[in-house]
Amino acid sequence: MKTATFYSYLPKRYTANDAHTERVRRFIYSFKRGDRHAVDFAINIVSECLNKWYGASNQDYVLVCIPAATSAKYNRRFKRFAEEVSKRTGIQNGTAHVNIFGIREAKHNNAAHIVSESYGYHVSTDPDFFAGKNVILFDDLITTGATAEEFAEELAAVDANVIGGLFLARTKLIRNL
Repeated sequence: MKTATFYSYLPKRYTANDAHTERVRRFIYSFKRGDRHAVDFAINIVSECLNKWYGASNQDYVLVCIPAATSAKYNRRFKRFAEEVSKRTGIQNGTAHVNIFGIREAKHNNAAHIVSESYGYHVSTDPDFFAGKNVILFDDLITTGATAEEFAEELAAVDANVIGGLFLARTKLIRNL
């Protein structure tokens, strides 16, 4: 899957040696919490990007946010974001057509950066809405891309065409040599 990002993100387990790295880190955590200033900034950069790339043809695409750990987190993080990006660009908002049940426990603290599913976690997509649509995925962070690929497969199963993903930041993977 094609992906695009705005920033590089250094996880907190590593020391940030410069102000820019620390600003990106604070921005990502603020966005995850749903802080208005961070969500507004994300709305601006994503809307500008989509308008630059697709212009008037934005209406031919659907923006859908990758499911979060719970429905409450998904709505807090993405509801206003997706609605406002849709208003500013004309892109269709697919976020309301994703339902999350249960809780996904994030386990990024392992060498493979695997996220485990637990507590009856299940994501349901609306096949009537997504069938035949060209979809752009969105999330705050991409590390390995496994979560995005898995969600893209779920959308493909309801006949959506996922053309790529747009992420606020890509996690820098630092390997100990």
